[in-house]
Amino acid sequence: MSENMKIVYLPLTKANWVNPELELMREKSRQFLASLPNVSIIGGDKMIETESQAMEVLESCRNQHPDLVVGHMLSFALGVVLPRFALALHVPTVLWSIPEPDPMGGRLRANSFCAVNMNTHILWKLHCPSFPVHGNIGDAGTAAKLEQAVKVARALRKLRTLKVGSIGGRVPGFFTSDYDEMLLRNKIGSEVIPLTALEASSIARNLPAEEVEAAKKVLLGDAVMHDSDAPNDDHFTKSAALFAAISKMVKNNFLDAVTLRCWPEVIADEMYGITLCSTIGHLNNHGILTICEGDVYAAVLQSAMQEFSDAPPFFCDLIKLDTDPGVAWHCGAAPCTLCREGFTPQLRRSSTVGGGGTKGCVCEFPLKPGRVTLARLGETRDGDGFRMLIIPGTAVETDLFVRGNPLKVQFDAGSKALQDELLNNGWEHHFSLAYGDMTEELLALCRALEIPVTILK
Repeated sequence: MSENMKIVYLPLTKANWVNPELELMREKSRQFLASLPNVSIIGGDKMIETESQAMEVLESCRNQHPDLVVGHMLSFALGVVLPRFALALHVPTVLWSIPEPDPMGGRLRANSFCAVNMNTHILWKLHCPSFPVHGNIGDAGTAAKLEQAVKVARALRKLRTLKVGSIGGRVPGFFTSDYDEMLLRNKIGSEVIPLTALEASSIARNLPAEEVEAAKKVLLGDAVMHDSDAPNDDHFTKSAALFAAISKMVKNNFLDAVTLRCWPEVIADEMYGITLCSTIGHLNNHGILTICEGDVYAAVLQSAMQEFSDAPPFFCDLIKLDTDPGVAWHCGAAPCTLCREGFTPQLRRSSTVGGGGTKGCVCEFPLKPGRVTLARLGETRDGDGFRMLIIPGTAVETDLFVRGNPLKVQFDAGSKALQDELLNNGWEHHFSLAYGDMTEELLALCRALEIPVTILK
């Protein structure tokens, strides 16, 4: 889990709307926010009635580098304060409204929703990301919406400074793995660091023997050797060495994620001589987000999805949409923690490279059942921005009916609707799958980044 999110709490009102209940509500709200997981609260020690009071708070919190502003409309408040904070701090804003209390003597008591409605419009016009929360202090639903906003703000913070190491670029012919470096920096903030496969293989070949042996123990802690089709000692040693080498490259280059050109050159004996599938899975299993086939946008998306799930994401293709359920699959690079109960991840030789059975290493097992979300971040047709496809579904119990890492998924919209969407609207053929229904989180993320969304449900 990332470090705590610093939240500026602004309990807002307007002088002529002040009433005796507000101070008690402010205190309860601040305590409520502070009880959320992995947050620390800045400000909120007294009601803010005027612009000058707000500016004092702004000046006091600038140097604390907050990550999120929570504007709590405890009554009606004007549209001056929150835009100033959003523009000065360059962080998202939660616009928290409360349900309207019953009138007392016919007098409107809060008018909170109207204030949030007004401020939402202003922030929208200014292209400042915001998240709406409507609910009473202490309610479970309110806490869930606030936690969701914190998670999305955390993902936005992560993407703004994300460094993706592209080792070797993309694989040949996979234009679906192309990326626009400056579009990515401009629209999302993530940076790509070009690195070479030659550097990775050179580091691997020159590692001290003790580091290779340590890496072997890590790999064998993840998976066991297949009884009859295990990689030979040389291939397994190379896989372990490459695991250690890429780990070093991540540390030395201050990377947050890695993409690999995993074929064809690296498979050739002249270059390195193994398949990289299981190496990728081991890296993901041990906290280094790694994507095969050079897909940078998948690395960016999965970095965000990590903030919304307790399990590492799975980079996959969709190989069967003829019937329900459909099938998500990849060649043996899934993180082992996603293995279905009752199965053991097994290290094997590739079933496809060289006709099969010649080169290691892949790690094979079916993935576990559960609620899942598939998504794709890609460019618009003219390359002037991004778009996202969100596909919620439920993974069902899957056997190893095909070599690699299969998972049968009952998509909410059905396989036929998904097939039509993919083929009629030109989506890329790689997908990111994560456990849990994160539709609302991804929607909020896309709204904040001004990315148009297609949801299949």
